[in-house]
Amino acid sequence: MYDADQVQYAIVSGYIQIVSDGHYLPGFWSHPAMGGPFQGLVLLHDEWGLTQHIRAQVRHMAERGYYVIAPDLFQRQTAQDADQAAALTTQALGGGVISQVAAALHALKSHNRCTGEIGLIGWGFGGELALKTAVFRDDLCATVVFYGLPEDLLPAELRMLSCPLLALYAEQDARIPPENIERLRAVLEQSEQAHEVVIYPDVGRGFFDETRPGYHPVAAQHASARMLAFLEQQLSAGGAPGPEQFRPGGIY
Repeated sequence: MYDADQVQYAIVSGYIQIVSDGHYLPGFWSHPAMGGPFQGLVLLHDEWGLTQHIRAQVRHMAERGYYVIAPDLFQRQTAQDADQAAALTTQALGGGVISQVAAALHALKSHNRCTGEIGLIGWGFGGELALKTAVFRDDLCATVVFYGLPEDLLPAELRMLSCPLLALYAEQDARIPPENIERLRAVLEQSEQAHEVVIYPDVGRGFFDETRPGYHPVAAQHASARMLAFLEQQLSAGGAPGPEQFRPGGIY
């Protein structure tokens, strides 16, 4: 959605290969065509894979002035139903997925057009990975989680969170009972990190994804605005190109 109050960058997008543990990890990235260096974002897809929706989010965040990578944790596969989504998730968890997330983070941090300040965003399965990563790393500047809450994270581990967190949940998400979210909120209150836990009433899992049956446009728009404001607070997005970088006919 166009926002007249926000610089909208012309962007470059495409598929890439990321080196991870001696292998190539496919992914999708997007970044402003001019200017920089920019703050970076790693986007972690949900249990449906690196879908059109996730690629659209990559491009959208690049238009806001971020250098963005979304690793394909399912190795070019996308799920068509819940059973296939569960199978791909299990397969990914057994294939060193945490190291793949680390590879995507390293690719951004070491890129010459990235400032090294990195945020992490995840949805569902990717949200669980994002929260786990934020607990066990100390080099992130912000983490945003959409309907992702790992069951195996201990309270003591959650208190190790080393960056500000925005966690967005759905009241009618059958996979994440309200009491689990309240438990998360209580544990985070004992941490030193800035955090916000939001529960959207009367919506289900996947409310942010316009391609899913549970899509809720009002909640999605509100969550998007929260996310962007949070990231702008924690990561000052890169500025427009300086006068010496403008070219005739360019779009910035």
